Amino acid sequence: MKKTLKKRWLILGTATLIGAISVWIYDMLEVPEVPRLASSQKDVRCLNYPVSASIDVSNPLSIAVWNIYKQQLDGWEDELLALSKTSSLILLQEAQSSQDLQHYISARQWHSNQAFAFSVNDEVAGVMTLSELAPQKVCAYTKVEPYLRLPKSALYSEFPLSNGQTLSVINIHSINFTFGIEEYREQLNALVDAVNKLDGPVIVAGDFNTWSEKRLKTVKTELNRIGLQEAVFDTDARLKVFSLPLDHIYYRDLVLNDANSRRTLASDHAMMTASFSFNVN
Repeated sequence: MKKTLKKRWLILGTATLIGAISVWIYDMLEVPEVPRLASSQKDVRCLNYPVSASIDVSNPLSIAVWNIYKQQLDGWEDELLALSKTSSLILLQEAQSSQDLQHYISARQWHSNQAFAFSVNDEVAGVMTLSELAPQKVCAYTKVEPYLRLPKSALYSEFPLSNGQTLSVINIHSINFTFGIEEYREQLNALVDAVNKLDGPVIVAGDFNTWSEKRLKTVKTELNRIGLQEAVFDTDARLKVFSLPLDHIYYRDLVLNDANSRRTLASDHAMMTASFSFNVN
């Protein structure tokens, strides 16, 4: 009985401490009240772009997915450059819109979109999708962490294909600090509902923070239910917590050619790459 009470008090004390710290942090940041893009047009959740080019379905599509750890470690520029040489789409989590990153994007003429999770010192944090071609539509999603009160984000992008279909890409960073999975499931289900209505090829990838069996099972069950399958890595060096991988690539109506992950000293997460072919009838 005493051990049970002690454990309950420890959990309560930890939650109280996290709450106090989060309030202090929250006051230092700009956190939008509603989901929005990091755009010059303030409070815009979705943007439509004029279609100027389409992805050629006769060629393989190469993507990269990487939690870039807010560019805090040396070498991220070189790693990003290497990814850009082999990938048409790059999905970044924990991107911080520093001047160095913005300069990198501009110098290499990438099209970029970012979800506005929060900002500190005028630098926006949130998932970012880089692409060789501009999407025809992009939308931001956010879900507030229940204890830290900082939003985690997702980005939905539509790319026109040369066969008249649309490639839908979701770049996600799932919420992390929860005692249960209710809030975690709510964030995932919002995207599941969106994906379920889509026609054409779909990619859902990013840092899912699947550090528990319940979280991992929830992701697999919900995404499998709407027809997505997980990429199996030929070389699997993904970051694991409690022996479970945090990062995943799921896809639908595409043919997986290969998938790999590679450790790097430029982030605490490994980089994932995958090559897909389109189902051309």
